[in-house]
Amino acid sequence: MISLKNKNIFIAGGSGYLGSVLCEEILKLEGNIFLADQDIKKSELVIKKLQKKYSKSKIIFSHLNMIEPESISKNIKLAYQKFKYIDGLVNATFGSTSDKLSQLTAEKFNKTNQINLTGSFLLMRGVANKMKKGGSIVMFASMYGLVSPKMEMYPKNINPNPIEYGAGKAGLNQMVKYFSSYYGKNNIRINAIVPGPFPNITKAANNNKKFLSNLKNSTMLKRFGKPIETAKPTIFLLSDASSYMTGHSLIVDGGWTAW
Repeated sequence: MISLKNKNIFIAGGSGYLGSVLCEEILKLEGNIFLADQDIKKSELVIKKLQKKYSKSKIIFSHLNMIEPESISKNIKLAYQKFKYIDGLVNATFGSTSDKLSQLTAEKFNKTNQINLTGSFLLMRGVANKMKKGGSIVMFASMYGLVSPKMEMYPKNINPNPIEYGAGKAGLNQMVKYFSSYYGKNNIRINAIVPGPFPNITKAANNNKKFLSNLKNSTMLKRFGKPIETAKPTIFLLSDASSYMTGHSLIVDGGWTAW
């Protein structure tokens, strides 16, 4: 049985659609969480709910801006001050725009990948440098870091999945391999979760039914993923159950990339 009892887990983006479910699953397994997120209001709601249900666990929130190196280093310092040590890091943050390819500026492309690449690099390195042997890091990548979007799937009123997002997530997959090689001597494992279609239906592409149908039918299982279906594989990678896995990108996409 997988256990995270007394494990201290730093979760960047922990108030998001996938991150908030992961936080609860970690607490169910008796772990502690340092939830770092940019959205303060949403985080307060998530924290309040979790503290009510898991009063015996240690739950800490801190505001995090992945674009600012100072914010990243401040959060790492605070997490180690509060917990003394970190057993696991999960980075569930991402950046993207809604701009068309023809209109995307260099400034917006670079700003987005300050989150996907530069911020992820600084967060991974900062935590790993202080981790004890046996630590585990899990980065959230994307199927669009492995394959390109199917253009015919998108109705005319919806932009395809943005290039800056896919490019950033592709780079993240490579960083996972590089970091796992570099920190392997310290027995620190670094892997990626690669989600497929996990749309938040209330927000997905203005709830365009045609697009959502195309998205769902592009999977082998003919359905969307549920947040719990990224949470459990992430917990597996954080736990000792995956003690001989590192440098791996674990695809959770309903078969999307296997066509």
